Amino acid sequence: MKKSIIPLFIALFTTVCVTAQTAIYVPQAPSAKKTSSSRKKVVLAPRQSESFCLLVQFSGNDSTYRTADLDMFDSVYNIAFDRNNPHLYTMTIEGYGDANEALTERRVQNVYNYFAMRSHAQFPIRMAVNHIHSACLGDTTEVIRFEVPVERKHYNCNDLPDSRKLLNGSIPLRNCVLVTFKNNPDECLGAGRGCYVPRQDSTIRGYYASVFMPKGVMYSVDGTMDTCPHLQFRIEEHLDYKEIVEDYFLVPHPKQVIVQVGYVVLHSNINYHYGECADMLKDSIFVRFPVTQEQLDNKLRIFGKKYSEKGVTYKALTTKKMPSKVSLAVQTGLNGTQLDTIFLGKRIEPEEMKDYFYEVPTDIEPAAFTYNGKHYKAYSIDRHGEYIYKKAFRALLRITEDNSAEEEIEGQETDRRYRDDEEIEDLR
Repeated sequence: MKKSIIPLFIALFTTVCVTAQTAIYVPQAPSAKKTSSSRKKVVLAPRQSESFCLLVQFSGNDSTYRTADLDMFDSVYNIAFDRNNPHLYTMTIEGYGDANEALTERRVQNVYNYFAMRSHAQFPIRMAVNHIHSACLGDTTEVIRFEVPVERKHYNCNDLPDSRKLLNGSIPLRNCVLVTFKNNPDECLGAGRGCYVPRQDSTIRGYYASVFMPKGVMYSVDGTMDTCPHLQFRIEEHLDYKEIVEDYFLVPHPKQVIVQVGYVVLHSNINYHYGECADMLKDSIFVRFPVTQEQLDNKLRIFGKKYSEKGVTYKALTTKKMPSKVSLAVQTGLNGTQLDTIFLGKRIEPEEMKDYFYEVPTDIEPAAFTYNGKHYKAYSIDRHGEYIYKKAFRALLRITEDNSAEEEIEGQETDRRYRDDEEIEDLR
């Protein structure tokens, strides 16, 4: 069989069919206006057409296709069964004859046998490239193998209306077998094909914070697969100032002093550890926090884990102020190894500790913590039993009344934008 048939296609394109010949056509709707071009054979480029036909002409009482037709069979096979063709075709094989139905059935069977023979099986088999994405393992492919859905029919042209006896309103079908290829991935692989984790663009909301995960950012398979992992995700928030100051600690860091004014814990059953993944993961998961203008003025940052061969430290992530008509917010990008604790905070110098905290004589006091051999508390208590904070620390805290908290939540629900093109300032 000849593998290169481009010159043959070019010749066919210029030939007007007045009688049926073995050729490739693009089917037209019955209502389509008839023109001279509707009678022309069509040049098809691989991976280009959603639907096309192979019309096979038989002579007399022959039930086998001619040797001269093999070039056209070969061309169609190379298009429809090309593993790199993104279209997954079903096949309909229709025989058009007369009262000798047995002859028409044999013709249909012989055409069917050609595609089965090319597949080295008893039925047509298609192989296709299946694209797999893993946030940890990167992008790869596999080859899937499936039986092509085929429907076989035969007709007595004497029983058909005139409109059913012609292809594209001009090409006679009598003594022909028409093979129609239609792109239908659901029928080829099943309606439940493919796997995406998460299944769709997803925003997971806490009371304050929210996390956006694009479709398939953790794992995806385009075509088919045996099992699909289930993503469980939950936001645990610690952003209310009373909870923070009553159990205060600095953001853990071996060299820097990072004052924390809140944190969230992102719980996920799909969480990769440093060293597991083949390549550095992309920051394609976005976490967003509502903030106050005072926090922005004091250069609040988002801190997350940074992994290296020396260990794990919390460092400032790229913190971006996001536009909103209803509330102020900051956002950062994460990857699959950072679904853990995320802090809001600010770096300070060791000598600035007293600007933010009260020094106390012992760490036995409630909510006291120790840094650099000295003991501190985030608050003191006035004679009325109310907490008081130092001015610099208060400016960083999220101190809100109940009604303002509700306004912030309403703002989150209204402002669902997470795209990078809406950044207005990089605070890193």
